Amino acid sequence: MRKTLKTGRIALMSAAALVLSACSSTSDLEIAESFAAQRADMLSKLVPIQLNGYNLVRAKSNSTEIELTLLYSGSGDVAPAALAEGLEKTYCTDNEIYSLMEKGVHYKLLFRDARGRPVLERTIRSEDCEKHQ
Repeated sequence: MRKTLKTGRIALMSAAALVLSACSSTSDLEIAESFAAQRADMLSKLVPIQLNGYNLVRAKSNSTEIELTLLYSGSGDVAPAALAEGLEKTYCTDNEIYSLMEKGVHYKLLFRDARGRPVLERTIRSEDCEKHQ
C-alpha cells in the first residue's frame, strides 16, 4: 500500500511539473506575441520611413514575427542585401531590439521593387546576432 502511495505521488508530481512547464512555455510565447504586436503597431504609426533609397511602407505582426515591407523608392544605390545586413547589425546592437529578440521576437524584412515585386526576403533572429557581438 505504501509503495502504491509513493508511486502515485511521484506520478502526480510529474504530471504537475509537466503542466507547469507547458504553461510557462505558452506564456513565453504569448509574451513574445504581445511584444511583436506592440512593436509592429508602434512602427505602423510611423510609416512611411525613408531608409537609404527605400521606404518602409508597412509593419505588421504575425505571431512572434514583425514583418517590415520596404519598397524601393528609386533614389539610392544601396542593394537590398546590403541594407538588410546593415539593419541586422543595427537591430543586433540596439539593446531594446536585441532584448525583444532574446524574448522570441524576430524581424522579417520584405524588399520589393518600385512595382511591388518581391526582391529579397530576410529574417533576423537573435541567433543571427552572434557575429555582431
